[in-house]
Amino acid sequence: MRAQQDHRPRHRTLLPWLLLGALVASTGCKVTQKDIDTWKGTRKGPGKMVAVMMASKFDIPLRTYAAVELVEMERQDVDGVAEMQRAIQKLDADARDKIVEGLADGLIALMQKPPAQASSDGAPPAYQVRAKDAAFLLVTSATPAVREKLTTAVVSWYTADFNGRALSGNFSAEQVVRGLGSSAAKSLVDALSAKLPQQALVKLAELIGQLGEPAVKQRAGHILVEIEKEMEGAPFLEWLKSQITDQMKAGGKVDAKRVESAAELNRNNFIETGALAAMKYLADQPEVTARLLHIASLKEAKLTDRRTRALQALEGKVGSAQLEELLGLALDPANPTSVRDYAFDRVGDVHDPKAIPAMWPLVQNAEDQRLRWRAGELVLAIGGSGMLPEFFAKLPSSASVAYEPEELDGYAQRMTQMSPLPHELAVAQLHSPNWWNNVIGLDYLQRRGSEADVAEMSALTHSSAATKGKHWDDNQTTVGKVAEQAIAALRERVKEESGGAPGSAPK
Repeated sequence: MRAQQDHRPRHRTLLPWLLLGALVASTGCKVTQKDIDTWKGTRKGPGKMVAVMMASKFDIPLRTYAAVELVEMERQDVDGVAEMQRAIQKLDADARDKIVEGLADGLIALMQKPPAQASSDGAPPAYQVRAKDAAFLLVTSATPAVREKLTTAVVSWYTADFNGRALSGNFSAEQVVRGLGSSAAKSLVDALSAKLPQQALVKLAELIGQLGEPAVKQRAGHILVEIEKEMEGAPFLEWLKSQITDQMKAGGKVDAKRVESAAELNRNNFIETGALAAMKYLADQPEVTARLLHIASLKEAKLTDRRTRALQALEGKVGSAQLEELLGLALDPANPTSVRDYAFDRVGDVHDPKAIPAMWPLVQNAEDQRLRWRAGELVLAIGGSGMLPEFFAKLPSSASVAYEPEELDGYAQRMTQMSPLPHELAVAQLHSPNWWNNVIGLDYLQRRGSEADVAEMSALTHSSAATKGKHWDDNQTTVGKVAEQAIAALRERVKEESGGAPGSAPK
């Protein structure tokens, strides 16, 4: 991306130009477009051009021509865009509407005017950039019909080369689109293309998703689905091969095998970091939701990353209608770990109690600690405090069962997020015959308890019950040692929350 160009105005007032305007008006000479063309290169010329814009004695076409030429002129000492804008704002309403209508056409033509010679870096010519900035500034002064025409033209100018133009001028593409709102989002849809750079496709989808009206987002969602399908097709792969072949030719010998592998790699990138990342912003559209779930359900081993990204793109955009499919992905032991993990996340997004019965067998699993932990946190997050008695009863309790500190800490953290807080149930776990329940209760109380809970916690400092599982350090080998740490952490937290006064209750 190129740095923004500096078009800051060098003059902040119209007074000098208006004085020159009085001089122009007093000469009695007829001013022509040829005069304005000449003034563009003279020291006092810009002031005369502003004066023509402001003077009612001149006809509207000439005043409009002067406004366009202010924008087109190449000057380092005067910001023609700023001078044009200030003059427009000082016109009476009738003249402003007439001049703006003609000026809009002139600016659009200037944005589309091809350069005499292409730049080495592909940058648009400066006059196009100035015309774009001027058109954006003119929108607020335009009638509804002219505003729509300007909006379409400005957005189309950016999307002709989004990556190359996004930061051009005084206003970035994102600033402009956000400033123009839903009307601009509508124009962005037409720019969506499979051959766009991935970052550009994602940014366009983001802006459409945030600013577009429902019908616009629906259309954009349909186009994104078609783009993703196009990327999977043979013609798109051949297009990539041709691009890579041309690059290799420029550097020397073409290696057919390298072309093939590079094309496949690039296609994956276009799909995974382009189309799927873009679909995230429109994943609430039914067609997009269905497509992402379809991708997530594909069984080819080579598509694991793509399946995972599809589920990531659905974050926060699924509902009860998708629960059965998501549970199928999460519970299928044949699916890769990353696919199951993100399917569990999406089940959590749905937050439907109907998911809980399917979780209980995993909660009761004494062998697969990772799945048990995943399911246990989901049960607590979805079911709330009402699930706690059944949850504690169903945690496996065989002699061989092991629990990692991270798992028990995760359950305690879920309890701290419940409303109302399950304080009594947490305290009750201190009296459980199961060491893991003791630890969950202690973890909860160190986060949410008060000094009043220390007495019951202290009773566990004498417990020699061993903690069993991976990752327990030397200071956590027994429940007693865990209790000592929990009490110390509780007191430190209470002290901080009360501003340092010892023995104070939490705020």
